[in-house]
Amino acid sequence: MTVTVVTPWLGHPELCPAYLAAMQAGQPDEIVIVNNGDAPDLLDVYYIDHGTNYGFSRACNLGLERATTEAVLFLNNDVRMSRPDWLRTILDELRPGVLVGPLGPTAVRVDGCRLPYVDGWCLAGMRDDLLALGGWDEGYEEPSYWGDNDLCLRAVRAGMRLVYLPDDFGLRHISNYTTRRMDVSGVSERNRARFEARARRVLAVPVG
Repeated sequence: MTVTVVTPWLGHPELCPAYLAAMQAGQPDEIVIVNNGDAPDLLDVYYIDHGTNYGFSRACNLGLERATTEAVLFLNNDVRMSRPDWLRTILDELRPGVLVGPLGPTAVRVDGCRLPYVDGWCLAGMRDDLLALGGWDEGYEEPSYWGDNDLCLRAVRAGMRLVYLPDDFGLRHISNYTTRRMDVSGVSERNRARFEARARRVLAVPVG
């Protein structure tokens, strides 16, 4: 199975060595960096760069459109590798009709319905499936909190399965590293409200 790693990148050049080490070990078929500003100059990488900060969701969708492989892995830049076979572990679980990644830390409940999700810092799917889902919802405020909940909700409603990776599958996320200098006050609450409204609409429609 061929795979493209899609990474939106905004600043933080200090993350480059660890990210590059993970790419060199995993050896994806393609790497697409969407330059939201000050992305590092890496070798053997395709850049999407129009001098614009696209935001996370739009950047992911641009990378998805550009990818030429069977599978796509959306991956944050703030990662550390603990095992060199991390990408193989992901691909071993991936197939049509499946999204693969770490279990989201908190499964939200909407009107009593528990809605688990794959955490968006490392989320893989087949390219055709992700395109059929419409990719990431660009209506969420940046840095796109709750966008991964939304994508997984739509996937499950479309009959897809979520497959969760073990805690130490080979990559670690440095949580909130790239957003700690941003003013995100109120963003999570507003995005959660958007997600809950989406969930109520989706859950109200009978399947089949």
